[in-house]
Amino acid sequence: MNIQNMSLEEKFAQMLLIGLDVSEISDDIIELIEKYKIGGVVLYKSLYNTSDALIHVVNKLKKINNNIPLFVAIDQENGRVNRFPKEIKRIYNARKQAYTKDLELIYECNTITSKLLNLYGINMNFAPTLDICRDDKNKVIGNRSYGSNVDDVIKYGIPFMKNMQDNNIISVIKHFPGHGLTTKDSHIFIPKIKDVSKMVNEDLKVFEAAIDNGCDAIMVGHLLVSGYGSLPASINKKFLNDYLPKKYEGLIITDDLKMNVLKYIYGINNSIKLAVEACNDLLIIKYEKKDLNKVYKKLFNKVKNGFIDENRINESFKKIIEYKEKYKINNDLINNDINVDSINEEIELVNEKIDSIK
Repeated sequence: MNIQNMSLEEKFAQMLLIGLDVSEISDDIIELIEKYKIGGVVLYKSLYNTSDALIHVVNKLKKINNNIPLFVAIDQENGRVNRFPKEIKRIYNARKQAYTKDLELIYECNTITSKLLNLYGINMNFAPTLDICRDDKNKVIGNRSYGSNVDDVIKYGIPFMKNMQDNNIISVIKHFPGHGLTTKDSHIFIPKIKDVSKMVNEDLKVFEAAIDNGCDAIMVGHLLVSGYGSLPASINKKFLNDYLPKKYEGLIITDDLKMNVLKYIYGINNSIKLAVEACNDLLIIKYEKKDLNKVYKKLFNKVKNGFIDENRINESFKKIIEYKEKYKINNDLINNDINVDSINEEIELVNEKIDSIK
C-alpha cells in the first residue's frame, strides 16, 4: 500500500464505506473509488443476481481501485438478512440455530457462511447480531438474535464472529449498545433505550464478552439512550466515551448515516462530522444518484478546509490501514469457480439437521 504523501481528503475518504444499493457501478461511483480513494463499499443484491455476477462486481471494483485495497462488505447474517445471490439457498436464522443448543451444528452453519464470503471476495461482514431479543413483538431484531438472555447470545453468537476471523474476514458485531431494549425500526425512527440499568447489566455484557474474545469491529446503532440528550449513540461522543470499553482498540463503525430519519433530522454533513467527533472510524453511507456532486465533492472540500478535526482523521486512518494489513486485504482478482449445487447440498443438509432437533 502506498500511503505516503496522502492528502487529508484522501485519508478521510478511507473512512467512508459507500453502500451500493444500485443497479450498476456508475461513472460517479468509479470516480469515488479511483480519484477520491474511498475506503470501501457495502454490496447489495441490486447489483447482482447470480454467483458469477457477484464475482464480476467484486473484480470490477478491484480493477477500478488503484491504491489502498477496499473493504468489501455485506450484511450476511443468514435467515432473512441475506445478501448472497438468489441461487444460493438460505442458511437458517440465528434463532433457529441457537434453538438446537448444538455448537457443532452452529459451527457448520458458520463455516459454510465464511467459506462463501471468501469465495465471493468479501472481506468484511456486518454480523453477528449480538442484540438480546426479549420479546417476540420486537420485529426489528426478532429471529436475528441468538437468544433472549445474555448467556445464550454470548454462547451461540460469538462463535460466528470467531469463525469469520479465523477465515480472514472482519466480523462487525452489532448493534451497540443493544437494539433489544427497543421495538422501533431505526431505519424509520430513532428508537430510545429507556432502561439504562438493564442496558449496562445485560446488553453491554454481550459486547464486553465479544471484546474479551478479540472483537475487531463494532457497529453502533442509531439508538437514543436516556440521559444522553437528543443525539443517538452512533453520533454521540459523550455516550461512546462513557460506554464503549476503554480496552477496546478495534474499529468503530456507524450504522448507515443515510437512514431516513437520521439524514432528515441532522443532515448528512452534520451527521458525518458528529460521527467522526464521536470516534467512529468507518462511516456507512448509502449512495444515491448524483451524490458525487451533491454530497462528496462539497464534503471533501470542507474537509480540506478544516470541517473535521485533522487529528481524528489521522487516528482513524491509522487504524484502518492497520486492519487492512492485519487481514491482508488486497487488490488481487477472484478466480473462483463456485459449485452452486454442491454449496446448496451443504446448506440443505445443515438445515435438515436443524429441523430434526425438536
